[in-house]
Amino acid sequence: MKTKLRIDSDMKGNNMVMELENEEKQGDIAEAKLEGNESLNAELSDVEGGYPMYHIKVDKGFYSIYELKRKYDKGDKRIILDSDFQREIVWKPIQKAELIESILMGLPLPIFYFNQDKMGRLIVVDGRQRLTTLFEFMSNRWALKGLKVLDELNGEKFSDLDPIVQSQIEDYQIQAHVIQPPTPDRIKFDIFDRVNRAGTRLNKQEIRNALYQGKSTRLLNELVALDVFREATDGAFVKNARMKDRYIVLRYLAFHLYLKEELLVNDTKYVYKNDIDELLGLTMEQINIMEDGVVEELRSLVTDSLQKTMDILGQNAFRLIRENGSRSPINMNVFEVIMHLMSKVGAEKDGIKGRLAQAVNALKEDAKFHEAIGDHRDNWQKVKARFDMVDEILEGLYD
Repeated sequence: MKTKLRIDSDMKGNNMVMELENEEKQGDIAEAKLEGNESLNAELSDVEGGYPMYHIKVDKGFYSIYELKRKYDKGDKRIILDSDFQREIVWKPIQKAELIESILMGLPLPIFYFNQDKMGRLIVVDGRQRLTTLFEFMSNRWALKGLKVLDELNGEKFSDLDPIVQSQIEDYQIQAHVIQPPTPDRIKFDIFDRVNRAGTRLNKQEIRNALYQGKSTRLLNELVALDVFREATDGAFVKNARMKDRYIVLRYLAFHLYLKEELLVNDTKYVYKNDIDELLGLTMEQINIMEDGVVEELRSLVTDSLQKTMDILGQNAFRLIRENGSRSPINMNVFEVIMHLMSKVGAEKDGIKGRLAQAVNALKEDAKFHEAIGDHRDNWQKVKARFDMVDEILEGLYD
C-alpha cells in the first residue's frame, strides 16, 4: 500500500534530532593498563614545529542520502560505516523511526564528519548510527513504528511509501565536514578528539584503526587474538584494551620495517623525525598495499617472536620488576625491543636460553635502558639507544 504524506509546517523537532545525536555519543569503555602509553592520548603529538596551513584541509560537503547509499552499496565500499573504533551502540526502533520522521519534516540533522582517505573513500567519523539507520530503512530491513507526529506512516517500510515520499528521503541533503588529504594524522587526531568530546574520548590507535582500514587492521586484529599473544602478555589485554594491544604490535612492526629501511614515501626511504604518529600511520598505510605473501611474512614474524619470547623469558617478558618486587604493567618499549631481539634469535635458541634470559633481565635493570624508555621515549636518539642495546645482547651471545 502506498501512503501519502501530510506535514504541518509549524511542527518543530530539533530536540528530537539532538536527543538522537546525544544517544549516538553515549557509552564508555573499560581500559587495560599499558606502561608508557602517554603517546596514545588523542592530542597533538609532542613534535617540534607545526604544519603549514595548506597541509590542513577540511572542506564542507553536501550529499544526498541516495548518493551516500550508492557509495555504500558499491562493491568496493566507497563509504565506510563499520569502523572498528566506533562504539557498538544500537538504536531502539523508536529512535530510528524518529530520524526518518525528522527528515520527512524537513528538519536539519547535526553535521556529519567524514575522513577521506587517499583512495577517495569516505570513513564516517561522526554519524554512523544515523547513516546506518537510513541505509537499513531504504533497504526495507525494518518498518516505522511509534511515530506520534506522522502517525499515518506507522507500519510502513520504505517500499510501502508513496514515490514522492521516497524521493524526499533519497533527495535529503546532509551537510558533512570532510577531512581531506594531505591533512597529517596528528591534526586528524585533534579533529577526531574535538568531534567526540561529548562521549568517550578516543585514543590515537582507535582513530588510526578508522583511518587505515584494510590489511593492516585485519592483521593487527588477528595477531592480538592469538593464544600466544595472550600468553606472552599474561592476559593483560583480555578485557577491552582500547586497542592498546594493537598499538604495541603496530609499534613493533613499525620499528621493524623502519630499521630494515622498508618504509617508503614516494619511493624514497622514509626518515623518522620523532613523529611516532606519522611513523605508525605510514606503517599501516604501507601494510594495506603489501602483497598478501609479504603480510603473511609479518604475521609469521610476530607469531614466531611471541612464541620464542614465551619459551625463553616466560610471562614476565614484557614487564619491568620494581624495587619492591612487584610487576609493572606491560611496557610498550620493552615489548618492541624484546620482540626485535627474539626475531633475530634462530633455531639454536635452546643452547643460549639461559644466557639470553640473564642478559634480558640485566638489561631491564640497566639505568641507561631506563633512560631510553623514559621521558621523550619516541625521540629517535632514545629509540636508537634501546634497539642498539638489545642488538649488543645478541652480539655478546655469539662472540
